[in-house]
Amino acid sequence: MKLNKFGIILCFYFTSLIILVVYSYSQIDLNLTLSSNYLYQTFQKQLIYLGYYNRPFSTLIYLLLLLMLYAFYFYILVSAIRHKLIFKQAIQLIIVSAVIVFFSYPAFSHDIFNYMFDARIVTKYHLNPYLYSAMDFPNDLWTRFMHWTHRVYPYGPVWLLITLPFSFFGFGKFVFTLCLFKLMFVFFHLGNTFLISRILRKVNPNRELLGIAIYGLNPLILIESLVSPHSEVVMLFFLLVAINTMVSQKNHFLKIIFFLFSVGIKFTTFILAPFFIFSDRISKKWRINTIFRMLIIFLTLPLIFQISIREAYPWYFIPFIGLSALIPESKNINVLIISISIGALLRYVPYLFTGAYGSLASWIQLVLFMLPILIVTIWVAVRLIMKNQWYNDMAF
Repeated sequence: MKLNKFGIILCFYFTSLIILVVYSYSQIDLNLTLSSNYLYQTFQKQLIYLGYYNRPFSTLIYLLLLLMLYAFYFYILVSAIRHKLIFKQAIQLIIVSAVIVFFSYPAFSHDIFNYMFDARIVTKYHLNPYLYSAMDFPNDLWTRFMHWTHRVYPYGPVWLLITLPFSFFGFGKFVFTLCLFKLMFVFFHLGNTFLISRILRKVNPNRELLGIAIYGLNPLILIESLVSPHSEVVMLFFLLVAINTMVSQKNHFLKIIFFLFSVGIKFTTFILAPFFIFSDRISKKWRINTIFRMLIIFLTLPLIFQISIREAYPWYFIPFIGLSALIPESKNINVLIISISIGALLRYVPYLFTGAYGSLASWIQLVLFMLPILIVTIWVAVRLIMKNQWYNDMAF
């Protein structure tokens, strides 16, 4: 890879990330004040005007950001495939990207505020969040900018235990606690990238670089793990630790423990229990890539259920991107997963444009989500038919 060309593209990429960080503050909750500093307040008012009162231009900026991020993402993937990118460059890109995006505001979801308050119920009020909700503390100022204040704790106990230290050392200060929580997600994001690297180094070393690029630089991962982070990142972390233990053929009991940690985050991965309980038998019958494919297929079942009762939220697909990165040689699977990530991020467009979720917006969200997937599905189907690879691809 030519240094000059790469340097120019890198400048555009980091500029895109910085713009994303600045843009994220256009979505700040109107009831939230991060700083009383005059310069910050002046800057914040301009961004609030953009996000709330100039929505067409705000939406255009978001779409241009997605275009630039995915253009760079595809460039890096092609460079990795053609061996024009070295491992050290990829690691530096992933780390620097995480550091830049760390400074963003949780623009597209309020979940991190719920995580913070759930832990606060324990560390400040010394009560059980499984029995109490944010609505039970109406005098707490943090409830002013929260959503879903009526619900009690919906996650597993492992996730609560992980968040408690970050809440405790936040000392009740909102901005400091928010920074600690975001820093926690940065560590888990980088941890996922490290684990994907470790696993591929054992099972497919020639594709290690491509695998970490598929996960670590995917715009959906950056947005849903670092901008507006979600617990799926941590659920994936312990799942990858369990997989790494499995492929290392280490202590069977330890592998089960790590898997249960993953289940204890959000329960979704429980459906994968047979693969870890009977992994010794399964590994003798199936190749490791076949097991990775089966993990993706089985994990689709709770995803379908979640979407059927709620929506196709973008963060639901974080585990799928992580697992697909373990089989980077499967072009069809990864192209499909990437198209899903594009469609999932496009779902934010109707809200950014209108500021509301209505029946019409829901239909537009569905169209925007399905369109990239439909295009890629047709492309994959035509490609398989033309190459007569239906049986080979489906037989794993």
